[in-house]
Amino acid sequence: MTAARTAVLGPALATGVGAVGTLGLGAFVARRLLFPTPYTATADVRGSTDRSVELAATRDTRLPGTYDLRRGGTRVPVGALVGDDEHRDGEHSDDDRADERAGDRRTDTVRRAVAGPVPAGAWDWDALRYDGPDDVPGTEPEAATTHVVHVHGQSLGPRQVLRGIGVWRSLGASSEVVDTTDLPLRSLDARAVDRMVTAVSAARARGARRVVLQGWSAGALACSIAATRVEVDGLVGVAPLLDVAAALRGAVRGAHLPGFVGSVAARIATTPVLARLAGASNPVTTTTWQHSATPTLLIHSTADALVAGADVAAVAARQHATTVAFRTAPHTLEWNEDPERWDASVREFAEGLPAVD
Repeated sequence: MTAARTAVLGPALATGVGAVGTLGLGAFVARRLLFPTPYTATADVRGSTDRSVELAATRDTRLPGTYDLRRGGTRVPVGALVGDDEHRDGEHSDDDRADERAGDRRTDTVRRAVAGPVPAGAWDWDALRYDGPDDVPGTEPEAATTHVVHVHGQSLGPRQVLRGIGVWRSLGASSEVVDTTDLPLRSLDARAVDRMVTAVSAARARGARRVVLQGWSAGALACSIAATRVEVDGLVGVAPLLDVAAALRGAVRGAHLPGFVGSVAARIATTPVLARLAGASNPVTTTTWQHSATPTLLIHSTADALVAGADVAAVAARQHATTVAFRTAPHTLEWNEDPERWDASVREFAEGLPAVD
């Protein structure tokens, strides 16, 4: 599921409550997990200076952290929030005072840091930063001793993992992305794990002495399964989907629906006959995090409706995993909240892995 999935799930589910029964609603929720529509967002630029851009205030544009504005072939990095027209710091410009005198405070905008003026109008709001591996900063040695296999979640595809490649390049590691978008259940498909196991074995055959799995959301769950089938030296789970039923209950709670609807959805997604109600020819066969002795880092956010902090703590205790919690990021946007802290967390984990010969 994507970072803003719960935001768009709520209105859709609320509309459907009166029209379908519990089973039908559960099937709808299960379908949203198994076959999600990639979330897209736009931003309305209302004005800018050399150092800040004024944007229409939305759930997305208010999120702390680092994002991009995109239009055509132009990409504009957008940084930290620098205040909005409510001026909660008590400072007011001359224009603000004029607006106030006119009875118009324009409290529907936010300002964010930029490196130069931005043309007004509609832009795409992009959290993924890079379009392909060639866009990621850094280079990879031809014969890296550490190799990282990256796995995306259910909705966004390979672009989702690219934010997590740069830190490994800075450590001299090579990376590859396992694409599961052609599989019926994407990263929840059993064959996704097969591909990961094959990638690990191939890296070993090429001479890699350390292999790490790094998965996002459902891709992290797949990593936990792969780590029980093939020897790996480290596992990084980003917004890890630890339990399918718990994630679905969290999603429907965010939509102000009873938790049992999520339980029904989980039963549908994991039961052979019922899975067809959600449009799946086969059910999800592994629904909870698989434990192994692999050194593990779990990166999550306390604002993530799909990954409960209590579940992260329980997995960490059983697996002796390291956890790093962010505060404001929706699902899978931990990197955007604080890229430097995110990279530092992975770097520290990597440097603490056992030495290899």
